[in-house]
Amino acid sequence: MSFLRNIGQRFTVFMSGRNGFDQLGLACIVCSLVLQIAASLTGVPLLALLSLIAYGYSIFRIFSRKSYKRQQENERFAAWWANIKTKTVQFWKRLKLMRQYKYFKCPQCKALLRMSRGAGEKEICCPKCQNRFRMKA
Repeated sequence: MSFLRNIGQRFTVFMSGRNGFDQLGLACIVCSLVLQIAASLTGVPLLALLSLIAYGYSIFRIFSRKSYKRQQENERFAAWWANIKTKTVQFWKRLKLMRQYKYFKCPQCKALLRMSRGAGEKEICCPKCQNRFRMKA
């Protein structure tokens, strides 16, 4: 038991001051795993090479001592991923509610708005830019 505890303490000392594992590292590992599976199924060596590059980059990120730069990269990735995730969730929600609501964009600010189907023609005030326009549902 003391042998394993000794290894754990040495690893903790080794990793102190290093970046460690974060969202971007996980995304790189998942991406490289998908590329590796695609390479093995298709037999394209370029995909295997890209997979190795993604693995190498994730290992570089984990052991990097420039944690400030790695945190900035991770924050940019997290913001980008949150934007993609929000748009995807909103798309599936609109698709699910398509029979109940009509979705359209404000002609001025391009904000996405909705109106109940069968409501007829109404004057709408955009909540974002206060633009008034007529729309038929």
